[in-house]
Amino acid sequence: MKWITHQTGAVAAGLALQMPLLAVGAAFAGAILPDVLDQSISRMGRNKKQRQKIFNRIHRGNSHWFGWWLGLFIVGAAAPLSPVCKALCAGLAMGATSHVLLDMLTTQGVPLLPFTRKNRVSLSLCSTGKMGEYVFLAAIVAVSAWFMGEDLAAAAMNIASDWSRGPWLRN
Repeated sequence: MKWITHQTGAVAAGLALQMPLLAVGAAFAGAILPDVLDQSISRMGRNKKQRQKIFNRIHRGNSHWFGWWLGLFIVGAAAPLSPVCKALCAGLAMGATSHVLLDMLTTQGVPLLPFTRKNRVSLSLCSTGKMGEYVFLAAIVAVSAWFMGEDLAAAAMNIASDWSRGPWLRN
């Protein structure tokens, strides 16, 4: 999936779950985190061709395993952290998990277990960058607008009123 699909899906999920604004922002960032990690590792290559080769070899590997992101969520929920840190952990974990779930819909899929390229889970509903992905993106937007409807306007008003006391602390 393209980054726009990942980020739209994560923000839609964060809003649907009525997460605090800071957590929704963290979900927006977390939605691309698995790919950013893969790109960071691929920068070890000396030139563009070598970096692309490394990226192709590692992409949708360990960074796309559910367990890491579930672990981040559990640590964030269980650890004695401030509300801001808990919101950041929850948002990043939810965004990255939505990334993995969306990549599971593609033909390449995601790993079932870490540290292996075998045993992948794929629903093969669409291919990255093809029409099926954009239909799915449109469906995310349409369903979000349908379900949030008036609530979306109310949520915007709540965010605006909460801004004065800190939207990251909204419960």
